[in-house]
Amino acid sequence: MSEKENREWKKPEDQGNSSSFGEELDSPNRPRPADEIYTGQEYRGAGTEEKEKKKKDSIGRDISILVMITLVAGALLGVAYGVTKGPIASAKEQARKKAQKTVMSVADSFETLYAEQDSGTPVPDTVHEALEKEEIASTRVTQIDKAQDKSGNLLGYVVTVTDPDGYGGDVELMCGVTHAEDGTITIEGISFLSLTETAGMGMRAKEEEFQDQFSGKKLDRGQLVAYSKSGAAGNNEIDAISGCTITTSAVTDDVNAALLAAQVLMDADPASPSAGEDTSKEDASPKDASETESTVSEKEQEASK
Repeated sequence: MSEKENREWKKPEDQGNSSSFGEELDSPNRPRPADEIYTGQEYRGAGTEEKEKKKKDSIGRDISILVMITLVAGALLGVAYGVTKGPIASAKEQARKKAQKTVMSVADSFETLYAEQDSGTPVPDTVHEALEKEEIASTRVTQIDKAQDKSGNLLGYVVTVTDPDGYGGDVELMCGVTHAEDGTITIEGISFLSLTETAGMGMRAKEEEFQDQFSGKKLDRGQLVAYSKSGAAGNNEIDAISGCTITTSAVTDDVNAALLAAQVLMDADPASPSAGEDTSKEDASPKDASETESTVSEKEQEASK
């Protein structure tokens, strides 16, 4: 055997255990097809590289097809969104207008003052501070509309609020609030914009029997609504939904947030009958007055010396 043949050929014992599995040993002496070549380590068919190239090309085509499908699907979704965006926005606006008339039937027109969405004017910080003071800061006032009569006179406010602590998620509603010259405020009504509570349980909040408890409720300045599990007694109380304290609490927080927001605006609006009637700005008490007079007398005595 020549030196070249000895280098290219491996003995059966050098092939590992391949022969034990019934594999045919690759001998350099066996006849080979015309298209088989030796690569330095093994014999390979001359068409192997071409097959691998075709395989890579096939993978590339598959990837290109997937990319094209993704782009087409994205474009179709964009077109569908563009087509449906207008009708959806229109439906929401119609729902809002209907809710406004439900909670403030005496109004002839509405004007948006503040809106957290659609690049509107943000709700004043004083409203957020009032909610934080009453420990309902998690409840969000998202929009405030001014309710007007035919002459454009202020009647009250329609406040959109959302409480995140409902049993099934956010509880969003509109609440109409009017005010009187004596400082009292009246809840004209409430209307749900979003309520996803349990059917037969929290969803009973949509029933007239529950909602009517708020309509026409007259409250003194600074008074908020409370719920009772044993039966409403005070003029500011409502009956809780049996077995649904969480839902009742979320709705009550929404209404109270609306009351606080309306009161803040009433105090700031010169056209409001109750503007400037903040009881926290009363004159000093007699004790405070006597202390002031004593201080002035002492200063006069020191000056005379």
